[in-house]
Amino acid sequence: QSLLDNASSTSNGTKEIKNLFDLKIFDRPKPTKLINILLKIANTSTSDLILDFFSGSATTAHAVMELNAEDGGERQFILVQLPEPTDEKSEAYKAGYKNICEIGKERIRRAGEKIKEDYKDKELIDNLDIGFKVFKLDSTNFKEWDASPDNLEKSLLDYEEFIKEDRSEEDLLYEVLLKYGIDLTAPIEEKEVNGKKIYIVGFGKLIIYFDEIDTQIAKEIVNLVKEYGSDFSVLVLKDDSFVSSRDKVNIVEFFKQMNLFEKIITL
Repeated sequence: QSLLDNASSTSNGTKEIKNLFDLKIFDRPKPTKLINILLKIANTSTSDLILDFFSGSATTAHAVMELNAEDGGERQFILVQLPEPTDEKSEAYKAGYKNICEIGKERIRRAGEKIKEDYKDKELIDNLDIGFKVFKLDSTNFKEWDASPDNLEKSLLDYEEFIKEDRSEEDLLYEVLLKYGIDLTAPIEEKEVNGKKIYIVGFGKLIIYFDEIDTQIAKEIVNLVKEYGSDFSVLVLKDDSFVSSRDKVNIVEFFKQMNLFEKIITL
């Protein structure tokens, strides 16, 4: 008899997720006990990264968080799942979950809170990280240059704002991280100056600012870099953040004179 016989039953997984959602929201999910056992058989260290290309209802995330609660580990997970639509007649669809990814996200939220409650008497349980980020595959946030020889003037005007209209500042932020090889799990802090956001990534390794810039904002950025004490940060700005070409020259020169930045990049 296999050690996995009792742990691998999908009926156990179904009961588990039903208890989380108070309804039968997913058919035949993997039970967390099975994943937990496999992680132990694999002898994962407390700092390993667990990858699941077929996330389903996010059982792996649930199991990883639970194992971290058991042994004080800091394992992380990456889950991959196509946004497969739920059946319109299913309880999941009626409850507002239009695809499997939505079920997985909500399960991670609920499971994390339940684990903290179940292990509330365990030492240092408040330090358990149950946070996560969600990313979706998409095309670039930047418009592609497609000059029409019949109407070049219109092409130039259309490209004057080269960020796609339906994209948020956060979309642009994460594409910048990808382009410059920064880990998507790097800590990101937001500092607000005069109602405008400055993003500090990786404790000052990367400073990103997308709004209109003037000398006051430039000084605030310099002060932030000094505060974090990061050796030669990379500064990323939008080219249209500058009111004029003259302002751009003056402000970029100011940054260079501070001798704090490894690179100054304008998008």
